[in-house]
Amino acid sequence: MIPELKVDKISPPPARLSAFLYHTPHILPSLLLFVSTTLLLIFGSYSQLKIAADIPEYALVAFSSFAIPIISVSYLITQISWLWDGRYPLRYGLQAGSTGSILMLIAVYISSYFDESSRGLVFGLGCMSGLWYLTVRTHGSAPARIAFPLSLISPISTLYFLDSGGIIPDMNFGIVTIFVLSFASHFFLFLVDSPYKKAIGVSGTKHMSAFIDHFSTGDGRRLTEAIREICQKIETKNNWISIRKKGEVVAFLAVPGVHPGPVGTLGGSNLPIKIDPAIPGLCFAFHGASTNDHNPLRDEDLTRIAKAMVLASEDAEYSNSCNSTVYDGQIPAAYVTGIGNGKIIFAKPGDSDDILPELSARLERSSSNMNGRRVMIDLHNQEGWGRPPLAAGSKEGKMLEISASRAIKTSSLSKEGELRVGISHIPGEDLSKGLGPGGLRTLIIENHLSSEEFHRTGIMLWDANGLAPGMNKELEGGLSGIVDELLLATTDNHYVNVKPGGFNPLSDFEALLPSAKQALEEAIADISPAESAMGTVYVDGVEILGQGKQDKISAAANAIVEVARYSWVPIYSSATMLCVIVSSYV
Repeated sequence: MIPELKVDKISPPPARLSAFLYHTPHILPSLLLFVSTTLLLIFGSYSQLKIAADIPEYALVAFSSFAIPIISVSYLITQISWLWDGRYPLRYGLQAGSTGSILMLIAVYISSYFDESSRGLVFGLGCMSGLWYLTVRTHGSAPARIAFPLSLISPISTLYFLDSGGIIPDMNFGIVTIFVLSFASHFFLFLVDSPYKKAIGVSGTKHMSAFIDHFSTGDGRRLTEAIREICQKIETKNNWISIRKKGEVVAFLAVPGVHPGPVGTLGGSNLPIKIDPAIPGLCFAFHGASTNDHNPLRDEDLTRIAKAMVLASEDAEYSNSCNSTVYDGQIPAAYVTGIGNGKIIFAKPGDSDDILPELSARLERSSSNMNGRRVMIDLHNQEGWGRPPLAAGSKEGKMLEISASRAIKTSSLSKEGELRVGISHIPGEDLSKGLGPGGLRTLIIENHLSSEEFHRTGIMLWDANGLAPGMNKELEGGLSGIVDELLLATTDNHYVNVKPGGFNPLSDFEALLPSAKQALEEAIADISPAESAMGTVYVDGVEILGQGKQDKISAAANAIVEVARYSWVPIYSSATMLCVIVSSYV
């Protein structure tokens, strides 16, 4: 039986908030939706309102009164949104208009039971005004002083056209409902924004609108600028391993000191593809000692890190020595491979998500024998999510440290042979399976002692964010016997997480197995003598999210969801009751 995914539902990352969103349709579907709902409002309310001699006349008047103001205001906001550094595509307004038509139709039918269909329509215009305010603030990123007058234009225009034509007699009541429900939306946003602003120090509405913009359009500029208000600059430790054949780099193992998140193409997300152009040979962007707190904000910082690693490798001392891969422990476990003048420590932490830099430093010095360099790589092949990062001093951290120390000593005592390497790359992106654009990159490290005696380690790096439950066992079983030691790894690329739910691990074993076998076979066919070098380079001035900011944002975002969930009913109910009371006096 396949185990269930272990997920901490208490403090999910911000990507989980995408579960409350949906990808807005493009302009043509939005226009069709708007026309359909407007026609539904027209024909659905005709029998209740009785404000025209026949349906064609009523349709003409109503469509002109409802549709033209909505389309005009939507276009206006689209054209002027740059004034406050916002974005409001025309489809946003069309979808707001579609929702408003449905609300007006509901209001008409409810009020018809009290023989007040006309006032029901007018009340629906107030609902439309409140809806405009919400969308302009949260989707258009407009400040309140701009969003409020913009939210009034369309419903007041519709109200004026209907009143001037003698269609409705409730002009005063309409003005009241429009202002009351607009203010109700303002108060609602103020209330849900308070816990976020108190915890983070900046407006949650601003971050929300930037996140919605990124989620809907794919453009992360505004979200990056919003996050930069709370970021910090650090010096990053970046490990690298360069592998050459005949003097030419064929594979470059990059282990940046930043995290490939938070989501989509924002910041460090899609890190493997972003650094690939600056890396010689086939780039293996492994996951190092980093967490969501180390998400970088700027692509230029990733480029600087990549170039710094490459520059450091050009003057390095290469060696063709090799030691077979040995391991110690179960879960967590440490695999150690001797390559060149150093050793690679592959950490398999189990269900913990990420490894803290402090533990990585202890793993790299976990033996009294400090000869040669050491580089720690997090395989990031866990089958859980939301578990805290593996820390030094924790039970699992101590176990991993002990396993690494034992494995390093065992590796140092093993037979040293000639380094031979084979590589392969199967490109391709499949988000349905959790696979990013980097595809599958495979590295075979062979400790060649003689033509009859050699040990092969296969390292398969999937451009993915962890593995789905059962994938480790299934892949290892399906690929058994091809190499002596098989290590499955993922890049932790959060590019694949831009979907409702915010988590998208590598899945579908049966579909991926043929490609995995092909990759191993191609890498084995490519095996030939090689030499390697490894090192560390430090890059200063890298902008990251910052220590503890991920948890604060997650907690604050959860607070927004909870406050919104329990406050919208009493707020809008109170506003509705106020409108009902006032209706007796206007």
